[in-house]
Amino acid sequence: MDRTAWESLPPDLREAVEQHLGPVVKAEPVREGRRSAFAATLHTTTGRLFLKGSPDSDAKAMEQLAREAALAPYIAGAVAPALLLDQHTAGWRILAFDHVAGHRASYSPGSPDVAQAVETLATLDEITVPAAVPLMRFEARWSSFTPATRHLGELAGSALLHTDLNPGNILVGAGTATLVDWGMASCGAAFVNPCDLVINLIAGGHDPRAAESAVADLDAWQAAAPDTIDYYARTVAIAWLEAFWNIRHPWANAVVRAAQRWALHRRDHCRG
Repeated sequence: MDRTAWESLPPDLREAVEQHLGPVVKAEPVREGRRSAFAATLHTTTGRLFLKGSPDSDAKAMEQLAREAALAPYIAGAVAPALLLDQHTAGWRILAFDHVAGHRASYSPGSPDVAQAVETLATLDEITVPAAVPLMRFEARWSSFTPATRHLGELAGSALLHTDLNPGNILVGAGTATLVDWGMASCGAAFVNPCDLVINLIAGGHDPRAAESAVADLDAWQAAAPDTIDYYARTVAIAWLEAFWNIRHPWANAVVRAAQRWALHRRDHCRG
């Protein structure tokens, strides 16, 4: 998407941000992501930080920013960067986060980043979030796509789900994987997090069996019945084909194919 430059933000907004965070020396646009009208790494006189935001007129983006802001206190430091500023000025809402020094995760076979991502999912599984945080209900998000609505309740739960584990949303540095971009965070069944990583690992070059082995020690994976994982694999294969039908992005194409490959693997090799 075409993003707004720092210099093109309303002057009152830029002034408010600098009052809280210090004078901006340089702003580097961030190309990752597709939901925020503005995203940049800012260099201030005191260091670097990450800013994202959207105008009030973008209702969906505003909802996601509100969700990220409400969730931030419960995940900062453990699996996500700290929220430094939530600024609503001149018809824009801007969130500022600690800068994460790291590289986007590599999901290729043999990459040490995979183990770091799995470790972070184990930590995520231990986090509880108050009901007041406006998380989406995961099963409701899938209700239009599921191939068997009678099983839809199996996707429900109270676990915190990231739901967008593409490699650009996992930054690895200093032996730690940090999850960013929580705008689509949901509550649902705990097995969804490892399942979503499996699909991304397949998209990154793993075969389905190796991708499942990577998450096999996670409690959330072990606690799920094989038939339930089969159901989720079928649902994702259908839903992502529909969701990404008109999106011509290399990673979107890769995860759609990966979801289909995983569903067929589950059908052919994981049934009793």
